[in-house]
Amino acid sequence: MQQTIEQLNVQWNAAFNRKDATGLAALYHEKAVVSPGNGQTVVGRAEIQKLFQGFFDAGAHNHTIEVIATGGEGDLIYEVARWNANLPEKDGKKPVMRGILVQNFQRLSGGQDWQSSSHVWNAASE
Repeated sequence: MQQTIEQLNVQWNAAFNRKDATGLAALYHEKAVVSPGNGQTVVGRAEIQKLFQGFFDAGAHNHTIEVIATGGEGDLIYEVARWNANLPEKDGKKPVMRGILVQNFQRLSGGQDWQSSSHVWNAASE
């Protein structure tokens, strides 16, 4: 389970760091729910793609994930992790956003492929 989640995080970070909103949204279930730490939610790949494109347009980059815990069984697994990302340099400072995330993954029926079904995080800046 831990290895599967680590591999999923590698794919997720790679898409984010390429600023590939379409590729990133494809890692989510078609009806996935995402809450980006602002008290709101978005549902579905099209809305998830718009959300991440907004982050890319704002200059977010260099995203990393550090797994704290994993769990689940069968076709449903989850992770709790630390995340961080850089924002564009401003006034000589290099802002960093960071927080904790919880992400649930669902294995597609009859396959080895996993997709995120829900992803919630909080955020704080330095």
